[in-house]
Amino acid sequence: MLQKWLFGIGGVVLMFTMFFLFLGNSASEDTLLAKNIMEKANNGTTVVSLNKLTGFDWEKAQIFGPYTTKDAIEETMNIQFKGSISGLDVREDIFLLVFAKEGHAIKTAVLYRNIGDYSTKNGMLTPDNDLLSIK
Repeated sequence: MLQKWLFGIGGVVLMFTMFFLFLGNSASEDTLLAKNIMEKANNGTTVVSLNKLTGFDWEKAQIFGPYTTKDAIEETMNIQFKGSISGLDVREDIFLLVFAKEGHAIKTAVLYRNIGDYSTKNGMLTPDNDLLSIK
């Protein structure tokens, strides 16, 4: 009887561990952030301070253009990326803004090209260098 209990408890622990490893540290899409950035672009703003729009802690961010792969994002930012890139690797109509903390992607924002082209002036974005350019 004790062996069955231990086996059952071990199985539950294993399932939770696998679930956490599979879904843990997964980047979530921040649709509100994307909406706010695109509204500013529609209103003629050419530079957006990300610190004013983000309600979460982040260490670095980067904007990626069409046809960028998940591997390229990981290599460029030196992070692990779990989550969706929203088809960026096969689409030409979006940019993907990726935020990272502690070596993992934590948030993404899908920005549409029909509103503008997005870039950074000084390479990788940080909380001290948070200006996203829009043309």
